[in-house]
Amino acid sequence: MKKHSLRSLWSRWFSNAADIPDSIRITIPMLMSLGLFYFFGFTAAGISGLITAWLLGTQARDLPYLKRLQILSISVLLTALSTYLAFSVFDNLWLSSLTLCSIAIVYGLMSNQRPHIRSFGYNFGFTYIMSIHFASTDNAFFIILIANLFAAGSVILTSLILWPFFKGRILQNHIHSVTFTLADWLNTVRLTDDESVLEEKRQQFYSCAHKVAYYSNSITSVKRTEQVRIDLQRSLEVAEYIISLERILSFNLQENTRRRLSNWIEQAAREIKQHQQITAIFDVNEHKNNQYIVDLLEQLKRCYNFSTFSTLDYSKNIYLFTSDTVSFLRNFKHALHLKSKEWRHGGKIAITLAITQFLTIFYQIPQGYWISLTAFIVLLTSSIGVTNHRIWHRFYGTALGGFYSFVCLYFFPNQHLIILTSISVFFAFTTYHKERYDIHVFWLTSMIVFSISLLSPDNTYVTFYRIIDTLFGVTIAFSINYFVAPSWTMRWLDLYIARMIRSQILYVTVLNKPLFEQKLNLYKAQDNYYALKGEIFNLLKEPNLSPRTSKDWKSLLVILRRLSDSLLLATKLGLNTPDDNNYTQKWIKQLSDIEKRFPHRYEIDQPIEIDTDNYEHSADMLCSLIEEDINQLELWLCYQQAFPLK
Repeated sequence: MKKHSLRSLWSRWFSNAADIPDSIRITIPMLMSLGLFYFFGFTAAGISGLITAWLLGTQARDLPYLKRLQILSISVLLTALSTYLAFSVFDNLWLSSLTLCSIAIVYGLMSNQRPHIRSFGYNFGFTYIMSIHFASTDNAFFIILIANLFAAGSVILTSLILWPFFKGRILQNHIHSVTFTLADWLNTVRLTDDESVLEEKRQQFYSCAHKVAYYSNSITSVKRTEQVRIDLQRSLEVAEYIISLERILSFNLQENTRRRLSNWIEQAAREIKQHQQITAIFDVNEHKNNQYIVDLLEQLKRCYNFSTFSTLDYSKNIYLFTSDTVSFLRNFKHALHLKSKEWRHGGKIAITLAITQFLTIFYQIPQGYWISLTAFIVLLTSSIGVTNHRIWHRFYGTALGGFYSFVCLYFFPNQHLIILTSISVFFAFTTYHKERYDIHVFWLTSMIVFSISLLSPDNTYVTFYRIIDTLFGVTIAFSINYFVAPSWTMRWLDLYIARMIRSQILYVTVLNKPLFEQKLNLYKAQDNYYALKGEIFNLLKEPNLSPRTSKDWKSLLVILRRLSDSLLLATKLGLNTPDDNNYTQKWIKQLSDIEKRFPHRYEIDQPIEIDTDNYEHSADMLCSLIEEDINQLELWLCYQQAFPLK
């Protein structure tokens, strides 16, 4: 096997060096909890502590230190409450099942929250199911509670121990990454016109910006917080100018103009990367549309070199600076709508867990709690495509992990179980950072099997029980997800499309209004675009989706992004044509017609006819770009119709 292939195999199955410190942070509390209580003869409590440390440790990932303290403090209280609730109701079959279904519904309603907030519902349900099992096997409530609290305390300690040493350093690294990705994105604009590459660079920048914005909510110094946010807002404004440059370069510019603009971008990107003021100059020539380019570049230079922003300016950017509390209340309010997909998702989880609990009790399946846990884990998201993907990876990751565990249990003495568990714990959470869910499940399965084997060292066949439990769990989850309550993305995708088009109509409406009104509509359009993008990506993972349909929805996403970018360019430069009001009214009418016709795009009773032969481009670059994007949207809608028979 080639050296490159071995390296690729290692990178898939094991961790990157940068992930190891955080993996150790998660691993140490897990092994401390298991080892301590196993040493004193309370193996079940040790396993409970192992799982609690796992849940809380992963929840604290990628959070600022102050936010870690806040989130983990709440998680400790919820862990204690979940443990107490499980031991209080376990002897009442109906009450315990009703409680589990209620937890499932709440968990489903929280599926649209930020990951660390959504983890509250996930951790509460997971701890409840595990505690029900420990209570039913005559383990003492007090020792299980102590183990869970010890594990939670250990997680808090390991998550915060480096706070005094790395205070400010992580934030500074994120700030540096914002500058670097911004300069790299700007430089890429001159090197390629591949929209997928430019979109990737854009997302890298906004991902770094999100981290800085989020970390800024946890800075204890008010003065430092203001400075960080002002600097970030400057970078965000520059990013909007880069998006505008992308649209300008997509226009049919003269070769001389394109070459001089490329030279300007190269120098500006270099100066931004070196934290210098932009000094590049772009000369004006006689071509009409070049004045747009000059104005845009001068605005970009003033923004980067001199601009300051008040609290009012950046506080309007709700997409980047919303606190956890405001975000939670807003998303939970949306989820409470009776027709929301979160309600449907919660009901689906509740039905699935009710069935798994019934089968476990009716057939008296030993260690049957893992059936419910498996179903609970794989139904993490409401998308049928993502869920089926997780179900498949869960099954064959468990099968491979179970085979590996059986081989280890068969050939290694029982006294090596702690060592085997420790190895599996470490690799389970170094691969936690990988995109390959099946590899994480492989190591996670071996960790659970080895830790459960500590309860009954002579039972080598616990591996087979683990695989059978997982098979039951994923089969039930798949059946409910696919046959009983499928969540096909196409059912609600039109609502996201309509919301996106309406936000663009409002955006066009305010193009002649004050700048702050335009920026508010810009942020709403951005929010709706990313929500739509997430739904379309979920759609692309669904089974039986034709290549033609996949490409159509990808194309629609590109067209809507182009239109938003063109409107942003109009915001930056303003419409300077004599009849700009006539243009905006025309665009509003076109977009309103598209919104009205979109739900009926497959019908052929009233064919959509677009006169492309007489379509004329405006001589003005801004108007031409916007009209071209709207025309593309109309053509996309036209091509969705079925072929009419004559």
